[in-house]
Amino acid sequence: MHEGQGHQEYIVTSDPEAVARVRASLLRTLPVAAWAGVASAVVIVSAVALVLFALGHSASRLWVLVFAWPAAFLGYDARRRFADIRRLKRTWAATEVSPVAMRLSAEGLRCAIDSAPEPVFLPWSAITQVRVTGQGLSTVRVDLAPGMSAATPGVSGLEQPEARMRMRRTWNGGMRLCFTVYALRQPISEIDQALGHFSNGRIGIR
Repeated sequence: MHEGQGHQEYIVTSDPEAVARVRASLLRTLPVAAWAGVASAVVIVSAVALVLFALGHSASRLWVLVFAWPAAFLGYDARRRFADIRRLKRTWAATEVSPVAMRLSAEGLRCAIDSAPEPVFLPWSAITQVRVTGQGLSTVRVDLAPGMSAATPGVSGLEQPEARMRMRRTWNGGMRLCFTVYALRQPISEIDQALGHFSNGRIGIR
């Protein structure tokens, strides 16, 4: 537990060096995936052009549409990927690697999503369950209470695109925030105790 500015909090930390390595790896591999989409779209367009040239006026427009829509989809997806990469570079250029993955306090849970400019804050009333699995690469799953969203009073950060990308719908129709923590430094049992302490025993790791 840590005391700061008159309130108590529990800080969950990760390994900054591991986070930096993951950032460097993603900045190398993400552009490759985006360019692969561009290359696939070009191949499809070239193939359609060759078919049209070979068949001339006898070519069916239906077949052209059948083969053209995958190229359009791949081109759109590549454009979106490049936009995400640019946003990611801007975010990481403006924010240093932080060792803090989560902060637990009497007010709620603050989660640091590495690709997001701002952390996500959830009051305890917005959370029904927390899961943490793995040690080297840990996955954190935070189940939200029914009806909770980015517009809920007290909730902040969920409106960010990076946070929305990590929202998943659960089997019972609820929403779940999923993110990763690299090289978790605190034991899961200790985090579980802190969750119970600050949520007045309502929330623990399941």
